[in-house]
Amino acid sequence: MALLDYLADFAKENKISRELGEKILAEAFLVLYRRKFGKDYNNLEIHIDRKLQLFQVKQVVEEVTDPVTQITAEEGLKYTRKKSLKTGDEVRVPLSMDEFADRQGITILKQSIKQKLTEVQRDWIYNEFITRQGTLVNAKIKSRTDKPIPGYLAILEWRDAEAFLPLNETIPEEEIHSGTTVKAILLKVNPSSTSFSEPQLILSRACKEMVVELLKLNIPELMDGTFSIKAIARKPGEVTKVVIQSTDESLDPASVTIGKQGVRIKPIRAEINDERIEIIRYSDDPKELIKNAVLQSRVLRNRTAEVYHVEINSAEKLARIVVPNEFVAPLIGKKGAHQHLLEEVVGYRISFIPQSEFQEELAEKQKEVDKILGLTEVEEAEVELVEEESIPLEMLPFSRDQIKILHKAGFKDVAEIIEQCYSIERLSEVCNISLDEAVAIWQVIKDNITIEDEIVEE
Repeated sequence: MALLDYLADFAKENKISRELGEKILAEAFLVLYRRKFGKDYNNLEIHIDRKLQLFQVKQVVEEVTDPVTQITAEEGLKYTRKKSLKTGDEVRVPLSMDEFADRQGITILKQSIKQKLTEVQRDWIYNEFITRQGTLVNAKIKSRTDKPIPGYLAILEWRDAEAFLPLNETIPEEEIHSGTTVKAILLKVNPSSTSFSEPQLILSRACKEMVVELLKLNIPELMDGTFSIKAIARKPGEVTKVVIQSTDESLDPASVTIGKQGVRIKPIRAEINDERIEIIRYSDDPKELIKNAVLQSRVLRNRTAEVYHVEINSAEKLARIVVPNEFVAPLIGKKGAHQHLLEEVVGYRISFIPQSEFQEELAEKQKEVDKILGLTEVEEAEVELVEEESIPLEMLPFSRDQIKILHKAGFKDVAEIIEQCYSIERLSEVCNISLDEAVAIWQVIKDNITIEDEIVEE
């Protein structure tokens, strides 16, 4: 019989266990059973040994009110070897395969088996791949599709599972031809309960993890722990910025990762459509990290960005960066895109200040200091203490934060500040503070000690 042949071969063809095959068949026949007797019935048993047998399980009652689930003792004795039956006993009444062997029944049975098998396969895929989510995989592109969403159907080399690469997860402007094998990140593994129309394995070539995994694959120092990735930001198809820390101070992450004449970075870029990769050396000092990130930015052809001054507000995570006038617009980028990438890798909100504007601001702040000190406008002036030669910082009413800042910069005495940092720019740089904070320190000094200027004429 064609149906029996189909049932016998189905478990073997689909590489599932006998027990699982029996379960799937039982559930499929239950669909047919309910179609014939009613949707609320489930008193069907299926036995598979050398042949397929179906039984309707009925309970012995004195008076039958439901012939589908009940049977009298007298009738039940026809289907058992027992000599007698009592109320409550169960009797298995054989069902003929002919009751299900019509063309429509066979079609429904096959459809039910296929659906149940699909559910099993989706369970298997989920359990097999959920632990590999976020890893790099090789995928062979089968075809391009536009339904239900645009993208590429692919087969993973591992386990030959089918996956889907959405168009919005590809690198902009890249064309992937059928038969091409590409690397991608297994971005998402949908649960088996997800609608059958939705792909279960979702790939991505546009996510940040794509570059991270490619770097790990090609840079041994990232795998052995010498280097570690601290932050990454990406605009697919254009640039990826990667902050790398080295446990060996003698190894520069940028030069090692790029390699001599780009020998290490080129294979990685080739895999992502020649996207630019900027390697930024990590520093615990936010100002140094920010400076490193800006210096690595290739926003003007054949020119490296310059950084004249970095001023940070650690509490509010703000950074003011002074750069040449012509670099301001390129560093910000179209609609702030490049600036956002920098902000993502350094962890600070950034304002780019043109050098000319900063020089004007600096001159104004210096005038404030000169006014505080009561200095006259001369070509050159040196300030000196009129009072004691040595005045410990703690003798002046500096705030706790100001004392901490000055101690960190190496100052113990007010005279040292006056001798070394009369220039407000110098005090700002040495103490790693803003111009306004530098003015405030000078105000405390002026309010509590006497300073006079010594005119030096040329």
